[in-house]
Formats: sequence, structure tokens, C-alpha cells
Amino acid sequence: MPPTSPTSPKLDARAWVVWVLATAVLTMTARNPLYTLLLLLAALIAHRPNSDGLKLPLLRLGVIILLFSAAFNLLWSHVGEMVLFRLPAQWPLVGGVYTVEAAVYGVVNGLLLFTLLVLFQAFGSNVSSGDLVQLMPGALRDLGVVVLIALTYVPETRRQLERIQQAQAIRGHRLRGWRDWRPIAIPLLIGGMERALAVAEAMVARGYGATADSAQRIPVQVGLLLGLTAVCGGWLLALWQQTLGWLLIGAGGLGIIALFWHLGRGNRRTRYQTRSWHWADSVVVGTAVLALLITLLPTVRATLNYSPFPALTLPPFHPLMGLALALLALPGLVRVKDEG
Repeated sequence: MPPTSPTSPKLDARAWVVWVLATAVLTMTARNPLYTLLLLLAALIAHRPNSDGLKLPLLRLGVIILLFSAAFNLLWSHVGEMVLFRLPAQWPLVGGVYTVEAAVYGVVNGLLLFTLLVLFQAFGSNVSSGDLVQLMPGALRDLGVVVLIALTYVPETRRQLERIQQAQAIRGHRLRGWRDWRPIAIPLLIGGMERALAVAEAMVARGYGATADSAQRIPVQVGLLLGLTAVCGGWLLALWQQTLGWLLIGAGGLGIIALFWHLGRGNRRTRYQTRSWHWADSVVVGTAVLALLITLLPTVRATLNYSPFPALTLPPFHPLMGLALALLALPGLVRVKDEG
């Protein structure tokens, strides 16, 4: 694949955040299998092709999720008209009828979970952990470093495991049982310790943990304590005096936001490459917001939920909602156009 030209637009991380949040909200709101399938297709299209996140194990996991959800709901939900078989009602917990409607409802719930999984896999394949840290407020820089380490730990450990397995396979080592994991577990543990030391040295070299702002810690802590006290006190006061309570909650929240904003001004960030907002980012954000707004239409809201009980029927479908969900695949199409 040829490299992307410097002038070609690349989707901003902020656009990806809006897209993934809107799509996740739609997935959990529109519990309709037809809409869920469109959202799953949009997430698959948005997934970066050269990423190693979407592999056969993920698809196998999806099948396992669907089968487990269907079996679990079939076992515990004895409701419906299309009876598959019966067990004696005297049997505790498992006695009763087993229906097609119960299995279908389990498949619908499993499809929703798998769609969320693929959705965040697509988000992680397109947005690097460094971009996510850059989006965090300057006052939360320490939390950003912790998030960066947490996000990169599992992928790096997985890549290290794959490298060790390949090296052991070249030496003729094969995994037959749990004892065969010993030549793999020890190098993996040592590699994790080496990466931890490398991260610690890099953080110290960049001045992480410097105490230049130690004089500001006490006023900041006092301000945060007062803000949280105002929010909690306003929440309790709202039980008796709603107006005064909400005013106190708002004052405490604004105070915390102002304190974070003041702290963020003193933290300067350097970037090797600045990213500007392109037309493609506006299109992605606009389609995501449009899909959320369409769900507020009364005719569309009537088709969002689906239940196969008491009798199995076809899910409702609104063409406008289907078109809005299909437009959520634009991040993948725009990216393919840019990289191609």
C-alpha cells in the first residue's frame, strides 16, 4: 500500500471520539437487530485493514458470544409460543418450555455485545494511544501518562508473546500442555520488566515527577475539596430545596472546571506534527450527530426497540434510520480513499 501523501487529509482523533461515542450510544439505544447489523457493518468498514486487531480469533469470539447468549437466554427464559421442547416443570430452575423466541432474544443481545466489541476495536485500530493522551486536559497530564501505559501494556505484551512463540517454534518447541508454557512465560515476564524499566527511564528523562509545582499542590487540593464538597452538599440539599441545591451543584462544578482550566494553562505541550481540521472530520462528526438526532423523531423511535415475545415477528425498519446508520461507515470509506 503506498504511503499517504502529506497533503491528504487524515481523520482527527476528536472526530473519531465523536464517532465512537455516537455509535456506541446508538448501539445501546437501538435494540433492533436490523439496526445493530448496520452498525456492525459500519464498524467493520471503519476498521483499518492493515491492523492486527480484527483477526479470526475475534470472529470466533463473536460466534462464542452469540451461542452463549442464545443458550443462556434459552435456558432461563421460558416464554414464547414456538416451543422447541419441554422439560418437567418439577425440575428446579431448568424445568419448563424452551422456545425459539427465547433463543432469538439471546442472539439479539449477543449481537449487541459483539457490535460494541468490534466498534471499540475499530476505534483502537485508527486512533493511537498518543492521540488519546493529547486529547486529555493539561491538568490531567499525570492521568494521561497512566492511561497511555495502560493502553499500550496489553498490545505490547501480546506482540511480545507472538515474537516469543515464533522464536520457540523455530527451535522446534510445540505447545502440548500447560507445562510447555514455561519456556514462554519466563521470557515474557522478563520482557515485561524490561519494558517497564525502559518506560520509567524515558519518563525520568523527560522530567516526569518534577516538583516545580509542589507549591501549588495545597491550594489546588483545597480548591478541589471545596468544589467536591459543594457538589455533594448541593446534591443532598436538592432533596429538600431543589433550586438552591442545583445552584450549589452548578457553582461547585464550575469551580472545579475553572480550577482544571487554570492548571492546564501552565502545562505546555509540544507536538512533532500538528493536525488541522479537514472537511472529512466535519462530515464524520456531522453524520454521527445527525444519526443521534434522527432517533428523536417519533416515527423512528417506534422502530428502535424489538422484542420477539410473545410471538416471533420481523423487526421493524425505518428507511431514514437505516440511511443514517449506513452513513456511519463514512470514516472507513474516507480513510480508504485517502490511503488509496
